[in-house]
Amino acid sequence: MEKKKWSLVNAENVVPYVDGDYESRMLTGDEMAGMRVININEGTLAPGGRTAGGAHDDTEIYYIIDCDPDTYVWLDDDCIPTKSGDIIIIPPHVFHWIDNSKGKKPFRIFTFWPEQEQNGVFFVRQKAWGTSVRYLDDKYVEKRLGK
Repeated sequence: MEKKKWSLVNAENVVPYVDGDYESRMLTGDEMAGMRVININEGTLAPGGRTAGGAHDDTEIYYIIDCDPDTYVWLDDDCIPTKSGDIIIIPPHVFHWIDNSKGKKPFRIFTFWPEQEQNGVFFVRQKAWGTSVRYLDDKYVEKRLGK
């Protein structure tokens, strides 16, 4: 059995994909790890912003890194006030979105999916960039992989 190489990613070295008020950084995915891994995405929603929302066929997990007390996550018709450190488990087929329209600071979140393809921005990045992730410096990747 071939032993896989470890990898280390720091979000500050990942180029965000920007769509209006929302920035998305893919931190883990099969393409970047060279093996099957859980997909983790770091999202930042600007103060005054709101995501469009969506529903997925699989479970999605939100880990709230930082947010203003006036930020909410909507799950169907339920308005959930959020605070840093909250974990929200979103079942399949639940329409959800983030509302930071009254927030005075960025809403930062890690989103977890079992597979990178469940992250809709994965395909948007691939179409725009030809890859699912971009780094500020290619030398960063070589250093982190011990090359």
